[in-house]
Amino acid sequence: MFTFVVVSGVFFYYGFEKMDNISQKQHVLQIFASRFWGGGEQYVYDLSKALFENGYELSLVSRKSKDIYDKINPLNIRLFTLPLKTHFDICSIYRLFRIIDKHGVDLIHTHQFKDAFIALFARALSRNKPKVVLTRHLVKKAKNGFIYRWLYRRIDKIIFVSALARDAFLSSHPAICAKKIRVIHNSISPSPQFEDDDIRTRYSINSKTVVLAFTGRIVQEKGVEVLIDSLNKIKHLDFYLLIAGKGDKKYEEKLQNKILSCGLSDKVKFTGFLDKVQSFIRQVDIGIVPSVWAEPFGLSIIEFMQAGKAVITTNNGAQPEFVTDKQTGILIPPCDSTALANAIESLILNAEQRISLGVQAKEMFEKKLSYSVFFNRILSVYSEVDV
Repeated sequence: MFTFVVVSGVFFYYGFEKMDNISQKQHVLQIFASRFWGGGEQYVYDLSKALFENGYELSLVSRKSKDIYDKINPLNIRLFTLPLKTHFDICSIYRLFRIIDKHGVDLIHTHQFKDAFIALFARALSRNKPKVVLTRHLVKKAKNGFIYRWLYRRIDKIIFVSALARDAFLSSHPAICAKKIRVIHNSISPSPQFEDDDIRTRYSINSKTVVLAFTGRIVQEKGVEVLIDSLNKIKHLDFYLLIAGKGDKKYEEKLQNKILSCGLSDKVKFTGFLDKVQSFIRQVDIGIVPSVWAEPFGLSIIEFMQAGKAVITTNNGAQPEFVTDKQTGILIPPCDSTALANAIESLILNAEQRISLGVQAKEMFEKKLSYSVFFNRILSVYSEVDV
């Protein structure tokens, strides 16, 4: 049997020779959360890399996706494509059960309840009876219908990415055993320490100009409009904002028009999606994550923290669990462009403060949020449900 793994966003092929020197552990199958590339997909890829390096066999399952296909098509990888349409998708259930038994899957790690249902139904049909673990990436109340009560009895573990996500889930009093619940804050794996492209040269930014950055999906809940409104209040200052990511084209057009009407066209640039976002982040001065919704756990925030960059974010999600205001970052109310403008202005004008925030953020990340800390916690969950 051949094994494939994702390493830093690149897929490598391994045959029998590579596996000869690695002790065999569980065969983990991970199911992608959506058709689009985002934090959940990066979570799966980074975890796949760490699992392989620790001797685990990997398989990946996703829906048909251009974003994922574009990354995988040129390479050899054991990736299974299933419809994954609904909780009761008979085609996906049948095909997954065949995959489980053919490849000897021991543990299925899912990232949506819909996919967890499919995994549990497939397990019921299989001879191998893999354990099923779910990572819950959202802040929502638990559903209490009959079918969900059935799932809560049978799933082996539910990992919540924050205490906020766990508490929201439990607020509707689901009938689930407390021993099945764990909170494990997300993390990001280290990236190679080299720069492919100098962003100041690429975007013609003066060496003394303070570079601001937003990274993530360009969608309304991420608060990019609030960010533009805030910059309109301080546009006399010497800054340049780089917006890295992609989203709905109509929404991006709306933002572009807003930037034009505010007279910020010479201070704001959309970079599009970046493959090497950590290299990009290491070159900016201030990270801004102005989410207007309750973030279950903001990966963009800890990317800035990992790089030792000052970060400004909102206080309406899980952010206060890992960002201490004015120590490891700056917390502001959501949708408050004045508060955001004031925070940005203070860091633009005070280089010593933004450097201090970045240093403390990096120290906190390495102590409590590093990938090794995260991975050991994941392995502890896997061992608790070991076959």
